Formats: sequence, C-alpha cells, structure tokens
Amino acid sequence: MRWTIRRLVLALALPLAVGAAFKMWLGTGPAFVAGALGALLVGWIAIGYTGREAAAQQRAAASGLQWLQALAQVSVSLSQGLDRNRFLRQITDALATLTSAHNVVLWEVDTASNLLVRRAWTTDPSIGAMELPSSLTLQQGGTGWIARHREALFVDDIARDARIMAADWALGRDLVAFAGAPVAAGDELLGVLTLNLKRGRLPEGNDRALLLSFASQAAVAMRNARLYEEAQQRVRELQETQAQLVQAAKLSAVGQLVSGVAHELNNPLSVVVGYGQLLLARGVPEEARRPIELMIAQAGRMAKIVQSLMLFSRQRKPERRAVSLPDIIQQILTLRQTQLVISSIRLETEFGADVPPVQGDSHQLQQVFLNLILNAEQAILGSGVGGRRSGDCIRVSTRARLEGDRAWVVAQVADNGPGIPAEVLPRIFEPFFTTKKVGEGAGLGLSVSYGIVEEHGGRLSVKSGPGRSVFTLELPAAAPVSAGVSA
Repeated sequence: MRWTIRRLVLALALPLAVGAAFKMWLGTGPAFVAGALGALLVGWIAIGYTGREAAAQQRAAASGLQWLQALAQVSVSLSQGLDRNRFLRQITDALATLTSAHNVVLWEVDTASNLLVRRAWTTDPSIGAMELPSSLTLQQGGTGWIARHREALFVDDIARDARIMAADWALGRDLVAFAGAPVAAGDELLGVLTLNLKRGRLPEGNDRALLLSFASQAAVAMRNARLYEEAQQRVRELQETQAQLVQAAKLSAVGQLVSGVAHELNNPLSVVVGYGQLLLARGVPEEARRPIELMIAQAGRMAKIVQSLMLFSRQRKPERRAVSLPDIIQQILTLRQTQLVISSIRLETEFGADVPPVQGDSHQLQQVFLNLILNAEQAILGSGVGGRRSGDCIRVSTRARLEGDRAWVVAQVADNGPGIPAEVLPRIFEPFFTTKKVGEGAGLGLSVSYGIVEEHGGRLSVKSGPGRSVFTLELPAAAPVSAGVSA
C-alpha cells in the first residue's frame, strides 16, 4: 500500500514539475507539448523504478528459494541415512553457500562435559587453516554467549566487540563480521552455528530471519539423526544379545550333555579300577605290577575328573556352609590341568597357611574360579603367543588378612597374558560384554562371577597392565583368623 501511494504522488507531481521546466526551456511554445514531454519523461522514470523494485523482489524470492532448497537437501540427507558426521558437514556446507561466509562452524552441546564441541565446519581454502579451539565452555566467546542466552548474535566489526574470541585470527583474514544462531529444538539446546564473514556480507533483514529458520530446522534434523543413531545402536545391541543368549543356551545344553556323559563314564571306570585292584590282590608278576598300578592311578584320576564334572554341572539350590577355598580351587584345577599342560601354560599355586573357611555355596564358588581360570587361559592363548613361548603362567594364591576387626580370605588369579586394554577395563564385569567374536564367548562368565561374589558379601576386582592381569576375590571369613596374618 505504501509503495502504491508513492507511485500516485510521483505520477501526479512529477508531470507538473517537469512540464513547468520544459515550458521555461521552450519559451512560449504550446503548453501541451511541454506537458507531453514531461509525462513521457516521468513514464520512463516510473518504468525504471518499477523494474528495479521487481528485480529486488525477484532477488529476494530467489534467495528465499535457495534457503528452502538447502533445508530440503538437509532433510533428504537425513532420510537417506547418511552417517552423522557427514550429515553435520552438509549443514555447514549449505550455510556457507547461502551466506557467502568464509568460515562456518557447528558447535554441538556435549551434555556429559557441558562443553560446546566443534563437530563440523566448512572453511574457504582462501583463508587457510582454521585456528579455533576444538571445544568451548558456555562462558567463552560469542559462541558461549549465544548458548547461554539462546539468542542470535550479529556483529559487523568484531574488533569493537569483546565477546568474540580468536578475533586476531579472523581480522588477519579480513573476516570482520560475525553471525551466530542457537540450534535448539523446543527447550533443548543442541548446539550453535557461527559464521565468519567478509566486510559487508553480514546477513540483514529477511536473511537474518532465514538464518534463524535454518538453524531451527537443522536442530530438528540433528535431534532426529541422534534418535536414529541411538535406535540403530539399540538394534545392534539387541542382535548381539540375541546371539549371545543363543550361545548361552548352547552352553547350558552342553553342560547337561557333559553331566550325562560323565555319569555314563563313571560305571566303566569303576570296573577298570575294581578289576585292577583285584589283580593286585591276587598277586601278579613284578613286571606287570607297575603297569597295573599306573592303570589304577590314571583310572582313579579320571574318576575324580568325572566326579568334579558331575558336581559342577548338577542343578541344585544354593546352599551356604563353611567351605575351604583352597579345596574348591584344587577341584577346578583338576579339571583344567591337562588342558593347561597341552597349551604349555605353567600352573603355580600358593595356598597360605591357616586360611580360614568362608561361608558360601561350594558349587557357585567353583563356577567363579572356573570362570577366572578359563579367562586367564584364554587371555594367554588369545594373545597369539600362548603355547609357543616359555614362561606362560597362571598363578593362583590364597591368603587371609584382617581389615579392622573383620577377617577376609583373599584369592588371586594372575596371568601373564597381554593385559586388558584401558578402554575395556571399566566394562569388564558388564553382562554380555565381550571382546571375542560371536560364538566364542557369551560375555557372561565374569559378570556371573561378579554377581555370585557380591551375593556372598565379597568383592571381585581386577588390575591390569601390559603383560599382566590380576583378578582378586575377597570373601568374609567364616571363622576368626589367627594372629600373624596380613592386615
């Protein structure tokens, strides 16, 4: 409406003024000639003015279309499932193209550290390497100001604004202008978009509104991308858990099979031992006595292994009583001794004197020590050097100690394998966590052991470094500890 009134004023006033001027120039000539010439000139002016306005409107419409196309491209990229880093880079690329900014950075809020982390950026090659920090606190620079106030910031000369960081770097490249907008979805601040621009390139008018709209749409896309990423991670975890549960079911079936096989082996072994002893009782030549004694001894050893397998695999209710940890450990070592010899892994034991019993379920504690010894064995063999070097060793020890007026029995299982990586150590007791391939381990052994020890009122911990890992199990003693034990 405002521009229409202006055109009417121009259309009425300008012909009169211009006509009067032509009349003075033409002298006493016909008045209509002067008026006609004035009207013609005004028409040319009006046409030129209207053309310029139309061109400006066309440029504004084209700019708006470019912003809409950029937003559409961001949405398409999200629907195509691009990886997150590439997706964030597309946001900065699009904004650099739309605003002619020489440097665009997307800072993402890290809720864990409460920092703004530089996640993606687009820098014009003409300004060289970007010299901005990898992270900022919410109190630092114009970026922090935007995050704190949830407001856009536009600075036409950063030399006169103390809020802007790295001003020397920007001014050295003639990037005198700064613009930034919060990237927020509802009440959640996801990040901040910042732009470094040449003089005269600072967004004005509608471009500022479009920048804020772009930041809002980018926030929605970022939140959706994060949700998609989290959903994908949950799907992967569920798939891994399903595979591990299947493996756990297989292990359970194997345990039942072992129990049945052990029971069937027990009868023929009894026959072997019985007939061997009968032969010795009847008297045999001396040259035959030694082989028969060896046969009886080995059959007896096999019977003990079978008995241990049957005890370990038997399903029964937990039963707490005073038990000896050295005896429990010795039963498990009997099961694994042959395999350790085959793998060229030396076994060392050191059972302290006067170690008191602990109050616990012997079968559950057997499972704990079997898991710990298997873990040590697999650590050595999994390093790729087990069985081919001298010195591979698993050391098991027990001792008693006092902690104030409370007595504890401490058992340690140590190996000289490669050690546990620092990034893995915090998760070592998590259920279903394993560094083995699917099918090679369910990731339950250490977590189950941890739970059993906790139920017994004890503690299970681990210390590891390159070339050595030590699992320490501590259980409260069932009887007073004699004087002289370690404190």
